[in-house]
Amino acid sequence: MKKSAAVFVRLQAPTPFLNYCSRSTKNNLSMSLPTAIERHHGVMLNYRGKGLLICGEAGIGKSSLALELIHHGAILIADDVVDFSIETDQLVAHCPESLTGLLHTRELGLLDIRRICELNSWQASSSVDLGIELTQQNQLPASLSTPYLSKEILGKPLVMLSLVVNNPASLKNRIDSWLTMYESQANSIENLQLWQLGKLRFSA
Repeated sequence: MKKSAAVFVRLQAPTPFLNYCSRSTKNNLSMSLPTAIERHHGVMLNYRGKGLLICGEAGIGKSSLALELIHHGAILIADDVVDFSIETDQLVAHCPESLTGLLHTRELGLLDIRRICELNSWQASSSVDLGIELTQQNQLPASLSTPYLSKEILGKPLVMLSLVVNNPASLKNRIDSWLTMYESQANSIENLQLWQLGKLRFSA
């Protein structure tokens, strides 16, 4: 089956919050982060032990989804403006210093996550493991396997899952199902490699 090609465009949200982010982080960037930096529009979380980047056009609901996940144990890294660097060959996401703990939704405005959630609901950086691309409609062909997309940041490929926001199924439930399936597949591959090396026996 032919894989569909995905083209990702770095989006700049025309919101007062993003304009504030750009102005207030300009002078702090060189002091707080490594030299090789790439900046993207999106929301970065650590959820279920995975660094999860949420992408999508402005106003599609990235921050609202992040807020829901934070109330279910996710840790906010950065909202709207995410800075990336390479550290020990690993893609790492950073929060600009002036945005510490802040998240902005169109319904609720600017929120300090540390005040409305637990104190450990924010951290300054995280490795980047997977990504979510929120879309208005499904543009991928039907498939029995998960149709992954790919996004490249600082030369590092990032596995992305496309989720339609107007699907009646909960975004959180779909993300949880995907993470469980992804972890299970990773464990299956690891077990198969151990079995091939004679280090693991499967019971009949």
